[in-house]
Amino acid sequence: MSTKAQKPLKGKKIRMKIKGFEISNDITLNDTLKHGFYYNHELMDLFLNSILLIDLDKRKYKNDEITLNLVEYKQSSNINIMEGIFTTARHGIRKTTINIETQEEMNTIEHYEGVKNEILFTLDKKKGLLLVQEDKQNHVFSRSILKSFLYSHRNLIFPYIEEFNRKNTANKASLYKRGFYAINSLPPIDFIEKLNEFKTIKSGILYINSSENNQGNNDVIQKLEEELTDHEIVDYDIEMKIKNKSPYGMVKTFEKYFNRMMEIQKYDDYAIEGVTKSGATKKITPDSITREFDIEVHVNGKGLANLDDIFNGMENIILHKTPLVDKKEFDQSFFIKDDTSVQKKIQEIANAINKPEEAQEEERKEQAE
Repeated sequence: MSTKAQKPLKGKKIRMKIKGFEISNDITLNDTLKHGFYYNHELMDLFLNSILLIDLDKRKYKNDEITLNLVEYKQSSNINIMEGIFTTARHGIRKTTINIETQEEMNTIEHYEGVKNEILFTLDKKKGLLLVQEDKQNHVFSRSILKSFLYSHRNLIFPYIEEFNRKNTANKASLYKRGFYAINSLPPIDFIEKLNEFKTIKSGILYINSSENNQGNNDVIQKLEEELTDHEIVDYDIEMKIKNKSPYGMVKTFEKYFNRMMEIQKYDDYAIEGVTKSGATKKITPDSITREFDIEVHVNGKGLANLDDIFNGMENIILHKTPLVDKKEFDQSFFIKDDTSVQKKIQEIANAINKPEEAQEEERKEQAE
């Protein structure tokens, strides 16, 4: 964010949508898991900075259609706020660009190419409020894509978690590698509104927060996790589906149940499917009801929004409009404080990832021998 006084900007003003998310970090205190209550900025700050140690081409998250990358993350002018830039692109289909006035064909975009869009974000260091500029150009960025991006880099933060757990043994505080962070939609003010659009609920799906199972709350799920671990299966999701087989709409029943699950936050994700009052089949997920904010920004003659307007608008939301006013700050006495041994281990992991594929293949052959 700029701190310099600026001349009045020329150009038109537009309303820009800002997506809001809540980052939480599970911690076990005195043998009790605290899920969704705290934000540990020391952990997330180190995690995001560690991701930037990876070479740009290996840092990206990519599937057949979209790409997401983190290209910048730094301290803003406000001591309590970080800021950064994600890039997105769509690809997978060969396209041709045209001159919109003459309709003349201009260039070809191959299936392995895409148009880059930069989207700005800010992160509240105290509450874990993540604000992200709407990806209006590519429609790539979402909570689920961000989770996939971060999950692909999860090994980078394991040295921190191991050291945190070692240093906090006496405090009876520990972090869980599989569920060390959660990214949720902000408290969904319109969730019940959306739910009441349904005439009949066909099914509700909950993706269980597996870190809860360490507490022995569910014997069946705990046994299943033990079996998966025994067979060295580490990447999985546990899904619980509630199917409505009754002749009734069950909207009020599902409303009460999902409200309760949101209160105790014992889930990673959810989806509700049913038939609306207009007769249409519909599905709602956290991504479809993400809390949005509006800010006013100046746009120049080329359609580019003023960056300071965007960052300042997001800062204003964090300082004056945050819905996370009751979120508890993480106890800083648990922090491990710039541990050089942890940073060294993270750098070693990053160096190994950055090695050319040929060198990595040679190392794998040597280890196999």
